[in-house]
Amino acid sequence: MSSHNTSSQLINSIGDAGGRRFAWFSGTPTASAAGFNKGCLAIDETNGILYINTGTVASATWTVVGTQT
Repeated sequence: MSSHNTSSQLINSIGDAGGRRFAWFSGTPTASAAGFNKGCLAIDETNGILYINTGTVASATWTVVGTQT
């Protein structure tokens, strides 16, 4: 399996609640966005910061993982 196929599978990975499990953003993830499972990991590709959704699939709350700045 090529790395491209693996990346596509991660991007399209849908959790049990119907939302995404992984996401990529150019900057801080959008607050209160719908469609991201609780526990979804989001990468801010501009600043290199990892976030986790501590909210719900209907309304994401993005929390910085660890002590990143």
